[in-house]
Amino acid sequence: MIIAVITSGLALELARRYARVGGTVAPVVLGAVLGYGIWAMHFVGMLAMQLPVNVGYGLPLTLISGVSAIGFLVAASVLLFKGTPTIPRILTSGAIAGSGIVLMHYIGMAALQLNATPQYNPLLVGLSVLIAVGAAIVAFYLFSRVIVADLTRTARISVQLGASLVMGVAIAGMHYTGMAAISYLPQPLNTTPVSGVDFETLFYLVLSLTMVVFVAIAAFLFVEAGTTKTSTPTSL
Repeated sequence: MIIAVITSGLALELARRYARVGGTVAPVVLGAVLGYGIWAMHFVGMLAMQLPVNVGYGLPLTLISGVSAIGFLVAASVLLFKGTPTIPRILTSGAIAGSGIVLMHYIGMAALQLNATPQYNPLLVGLSVLIAVGAAIVAFYLFSRVIVADLTRTARISVQLGASLVMGVAIAGMHYTGMAAISYLPQPLNTTPVSGVDFETLFYLVLSLTMVVFVAIAAFLFVEAGTTKTSTPTSL
């Protein structure tokens, strides 16, 4: 959940600063960073799952799940800020974002390679969808307040923190509800070797990539803040 909250906060701050120049840069940046954060949190959560069988991760589906998250979140963010963030627009964009979170999760689960048969609980699957969509709608409403509304600095920071926490809860809540919705029936007579990327390789790949993203965004925000402060004229 920490990855989801930090990524949401960094994405929102990037979007807020890019929103000064207008255009579609701000929502694209917001959606892309959010999508990556959702994917990273999902796979860190999956790697925490312990199963009594050997597990591999299919690389194509693993990458597709990440691309789908980024695509849906970018689409939702562009729609949200295409015009005035009205209630229907917020509801629609939140539903698209929530659908992206759900799609990413279950494609990621399909990427698991193991000698066991997955079984899904329909009630918990439906609940995971409701959590993702509902929390994403609330988060996107708060995102619109940060970027569009004329707030004082204190109010903006408070709303921004709240939005990051809500989005983090949306991602983590959906993920762990989705994980509770699935169970595996072992196939003890199946001796087929498990293929795919192993646990340790995927862990270090996701962790390294996440650190690079965090450091790059933090460095950009620091440099951009210094540039803005230097270029602001001072009155005598």
